[in-house]
Amino acid sequence: MKLKYFGTAAYEGVPALFCQCDTCKRALALGGKNLRTRAQALIDDAILIDFNADTVAHYHTYKFDFTKIKYCLITHSHSDHFYPADIEMFAGQGYTHNVTHIDFYGAKSVYDQLEAIINDKDLWVDPARMSAFEVKPGDLLTLGGYKAVVAAADHDPKSTPVIYGIEDNKGKRILYAHDTGCFTDSVIADLKKLGRFDLVSLDCTGAFNAEGWEHGHMSLRTDALMKDLLLKEGLADEKTVFVVNHFSHNAFFGHDHEELCSEAAKHGFIVAYDGLELEV
Repeated sequence: MKLKYFGTAAYEGVPALFCQCDTCKRALALGGKNLRTRAQALIDDAILIDFNADTVAHYHTYKFDFTKIKYCLITHSHSDHFYPADIEMFAGQGYTHNVTHIDFYGAKSVYDQLEAIINDKDLWVDPARMSAFEVKPGDLLTLGGYKAVVAAADHDPKSTPVIYGIEDNKGKRILYAHDTGCFTDSVIADLKKLGRFDLVSLDCTGAFNAEGWEHGHMSLRTDALMKDLLLKEGLADEKTVFVVNHFSHNAFFGHDHEELCSEAAKHGFIVAYDGLELEV
């Protein structure tokens, strides 16, 4: 089971447009893994996670095959994760050609916007191109040979945020948990519907912050607490790969990627970067 990180930044990207903070200026000067587009990932070439405005840039960079993508799981409706204008281009006849069907999944705020696209008579939508499905926390989804569990995210409730655990047909499991704060008892209960995860990817928007970040987003400190919780609850073990992802320039305080890696390694975390591919 493979997870490819196309983008690893929060809303602003790194360096952020317009910004002249120390982190952004240093990232621009250093380049490489310090340059981050907004968060998006692909599982086994088949399941795309989130569809943001950087999708076209990710397509140009990584040259993935859209005809192999059968499912797109949207975490919430904030624009750095969900950019419906580009989905309109996919759905509407005349903008793109010879496309294959994709099933889109999202909670209510996302689903309502997907349905609006499908029902927009001005777009000349081809129903063979896409379907939309509403998800709720606790749902178990069947995605061809995959299963997925949906759990609530602790984030802006207007965006109806969720996280996803995905299992392949060999029993390998990945937890993709971004734009969320610390896990509640109900989240743990929902994740147990799948069981132990082989790879866990955690939100780290707060990065180097030493205090707070229990709600909305997490930091290295709270990620370490969630790692301990998952281990305690049997949802991870010593073989589980733990990754931190989804970074904001506002929480780097001038540090670079390598310095973040050094700090994250103290907690047993790999630091995601644009283009990172992991297999479990």
